[in-house]
Amino acid sequence: MPVKGTLARRTTRLLAPALAAAFLGLAAGPASAATVPDRINLSSPSCPSVVQQGEDDGCVTELQTLLNQHGTSLTVDGAFGSGTLAAVKSFQSANGLTADGLVGSATRGALYYVNPATPINLGSPRCAVDIQQGENDGCVEEVQNLLNSHGAGLTIDHSFGPATANAVSTYQTSVGLPATGVADPTTKAKLYGQPAPQTPPDLGSARYAAIVSEARAALTQNIPYVWGGGHDSDTGPSIGTCGGYTGTILPCPADHTVGLDCSGFTRWLYWQAGAGDIGQATGDQISNPRFTTVSLANAIPGDLAFFGSGGPSDPDHVGVYTGTVDGVPMMIDQPFTGAYTHYQPVSDGANLIGYYHLT
Repeated sequence: MPVKGTLARRTTRLLAPALAAAFLGLAAGPASAATVPDRINLSSPSCPSVVQQGEDDGCVTELQTLLNQHGTSLTVDGAFGSGTLAAVKSFQSANGLTADGLVGSATRGALYYVNPATPINLGSPRCAVDIQQGENDGCVEEVQNLLNSHGAGLTIDHSFGPATANAVSTYQTSVGLPATGVADPTTKAKLYGQPAPQTPPDLGSARYAAIVSEARAALTQNIPYVWGGGHDSDTGPSIGTCGGYTGTILPCPADHTVGLDCSGFTRWLYWQAGAGDIGQATGDQISNPRFTTVSLANAIPGDLAFFGSGGPSDPDHVGVYTGTVDGVPMMIDQPFTGAYTHYQPVSDGANLIGYYHLT
């Protein structure tokens, strides 16, 4: 299932303070609050093999974010200063590593390690929308715990194998659901004793503002770009695929990472806003007869911006247009492997095909 979703041209330009403040609705403040370099996965070729004091870039932004996820309270500014150095050394000591303040392969691995035995609420975007065989993480741990609370008697091992699939099927039958063996949104809700999720209502002309609102919310949810992510039967984050993978991080992380690629992201946003399923891959979406091309002058926030050197017949990227700031057209998208949901100028995407409005 090769899914096009990488930017042909990658940039690391920073947002001007006025752009970031206007978008986020922030009052004018210190420049450092608006010019934090975008996060870059520490395994990316864009990051040095050893991140250390004195560096100032998106690799440090990622480092500081990860350290905070492990319990520190650093100001995330992308600058590796004395505070970050002390936090790195403390993290290294706590994890049995040499406390030298140098972030090499061992420290990177420890920073990214997430204990699969730690349950994760199934409503989190860190969990696949459809949890199924082959997954091994805290979301599966949560499924197994919930199934056991309903009498399954599973061994809790955070690995979704045949026994867990059978237990899901048995539970589904017991509550009148199709016995698919997949923990889909309806099954998750039942396990929590919650009402079954409903198809989001069509918001009509209000859907576009809702799309932008959902896109803004995703900026704070740490959703990684994942090749093929977001293409399960249900819309939302999913484990991706390494088939057709073109990312720079090797080995391919997509087949064991939950996230979204560019078209999986736009599909999810439009679904949440009540527009239905607009199609899975970029080609499906741009050819959807419900979309019509519009000029920039007529585009409204919530429309899609497509990119690709092959034109409308062969798009390779899509983002959500969010309007102009100081005359600069902006968008939110899932840009490439190693990055997270991103806010950037439309001009940062190569070969703009045009803007598309859902009628």
